[in-house]
Amino acid sequence: MKKIIFLLFMVSTLAAYSQKTDLVTVNTVKPKKGQKMAFEAAYKVHVAKFHKADEKLNVYEVLSGPYSGYYHLVNSGRSYADFDKERADATAHSLDLDKSFFPMLDETMNGTYRMVDSLSIRPSTNGGAEAFVVTVRHLKQTLNMEDYRRELGRGVKVTMALKGDLIANLSTNFYDQQWDGSDQVTVSIRNLKDGFKSLEQGFFKAAPEGSPSFRDEYVKAYGHTAWDERVKVMDGAVEKTEVYIMKWRKDLSSQ
Repeated sequence: MKKIIFLLFMVSTLAAYSQKTDLVTVNTVKPKKGQKMAFEAAYKVHVAKFHKADEKLNVYEVLSGPYSGYYHLVNSGRSYADFDKERADATAHSLDLDKSFFPMLDETMNGTYRMVDSLSIRPSTNGGAEAFVVTVRHLKQTLNMEDYRRELGRGVKVTMALKGDLIANLSTNFYDQQWDGSDQVTVSIRNLKDGFKSLEQGFFKAAPEGSPSFRDEYVKAYGHTAWDERVKVMDGAVEKTEVYIMKWRKDLSSQ
């Protein structure tokens, strides 16, 4: 399974180079049956000891779907250069994981993701929300990525032009999975700053009557022919989609 979350990017200067810290690494773990509370207690101790100042972690718990009960252990704000570094306390850190962490797990997975700011809508840091809707898309191998990315970008611009309370409060973060081989994966995370209750129908005020639809705004900006092309591209883009909700576990995260 390809999982959430995160990312890398590198830029250079004339005299030297600097690293843009938009990479996120995600370890997804599943505690053994009957070990959930023991896992949480042990991990709190580990994070307080090894992730208080450096390599800070945010922990998220999956609440729905076939992976309900899994946890995402997220290290964000990374760069490619960080992959060249080794912790000064690497041995002690690994021994602690071997002793108090891995024995409680049934399954572990990991991935690295890069956040794409241009395909996000009012992207939020962890402080902006504690509840989330996650959409993972596995793209078809035959997809023309240039056309697909063009339409994603246009979709963001058109969405931002729409009216209504929902659009005004919409916040999403878009990620590309790195090193995903032939299984190209994107992840979109909707940040629910008002909590899961904001998913209720009628929570946000409807757009004013007569307001242009997404299609109306798209055609206005790019034309009818472009709309027809968009429908073909987007309809044929995705092989499989996974959607689930998750919450931030502040108590398990670096303080």
